Amino acid sequence: ALAGTIKLTDTPQGLKIDAEISGAPTGDHGFHIHEFGACGDDGKAAGGHYNPSGHMHGNMLKDGIAKTHAGDFGNLTVGADGKASLHVTVPELSLSSGKYNVAGRAFILHEKVDDFSQPVGNAGARIGCAPIIITKE
Repeated sequence: ALAGTIKLTDTPQGLKIDAEISGAPTGDHGFHIHEFGACGDDGKAAGGHYNPSGHMHGNMLKDGIAKTHAGDFGNLTVGADGKASLHVTVPELSLSSGKYNVAGRAFILHEKVDDFSQPVGNAGARIGCAPIIITKE
C-alpha cells in the first residue's frame, strides 16, 4: 500500500522538504502541492495546483517560483522497490508565513509523469494525498 512521510521545516534558505514514499508504482509520477488540505473524492478535494501568483505550470525546482506554480515539484522517480524520496530546500516557500505558505494545503502524487504541458502537466489521477499540517516536533 502507498505510504510515506513528508517532513517540512522552515529554514532561513526556504522550506526544507524531506519526503520518503513507499508502496508506489515504479516510474516517474507528478508530485505537486495542491490548494486545499482535503483528500476526499479520490484526492479531487485538494483542488488545483497551489498557484497563488497565477503563473504557468512548470518545474518550480528548476525554473523558480517567479515563473511557475508555487506547488510544482515536477516528478518523483519511484524505484523497482516502490520507494521514492525527495530532499530539497525551496526558496520563498514557508509553512505559515509570507506570500507562499503551504500549511493547510496537500501534497498529491499523480498516477503518471508530469510532462510539463499546460495547464497542469497531464499527470492523470491522484494516487496519493497528504494534508500539510503543523505539529509539534
